[in-house]
Amino acid sequence: MNKALARKIFKLKRLELTSSQLKEISRKIIFQLNNEFDFSEKLVNIFLPIEKFNEIDLTSLIDHVLTKKGLICINKTDFKNHSLTPHLFDKQKKVEISDYGIPEPLGGEIVSPSKINYVIVPLLAFDNHGNRLGYGKGFYDVFLSECKEGTCFIGVNHFDDPIQIYDIKEHDVSLHYVVTPEKIYKF
Repeated sequence: MNKALARKIFKLKRLELTSSQLKEISRKIIFQLNNEFDFSEKLVNIFLPIEKFNEIDLTSLIDHVLTKKGLICINKTDFKNHSLTPHLFDKQKKVEISDYGIPEPLGGEIVSPSKINYVIVPLLAFDNHGNRLGYGKGFYDVFLSECKEGTCFIGVNHFDDPIQIYDIKEHDVSLHYVVTPEKIYKF
């Protein structure tokens, strides 16, 4: 399937989820993340959910990482140059919804991507090789390519089954893992 068609299909499929289904999917994914990965004393980059897109809610993962003496960073999005800038998250700092509907930190120390141990990546779909289908702007491909070798890239997906993606580009960065409600894929 080509990316454009897959985006349409999976955006619609996501929007069909009820709020209780979305909460259960988020709960299962967080449970799997907490059991499979050791976030102790690690710097973990997460995203906060864009509600209008029914994204997975990783908010409770923040508390888990912090209790393990880990640190959280959350990205600010720059649509002019299609980039993400990670900011150290502090519970005392506020989060605001950007003009694009993206929850982003207000202030906070900027973190170099080369310091991050784990990046948890949103996606619409994935294939059997760890390729991800995002929203198509390339923000995460650029961001992941800035991370150090050895940074673990973990995609989280609402649906359990991989698809075939025919139009993978050279600049597309693949994932090391994809966590779904029922399974963890390793690539």
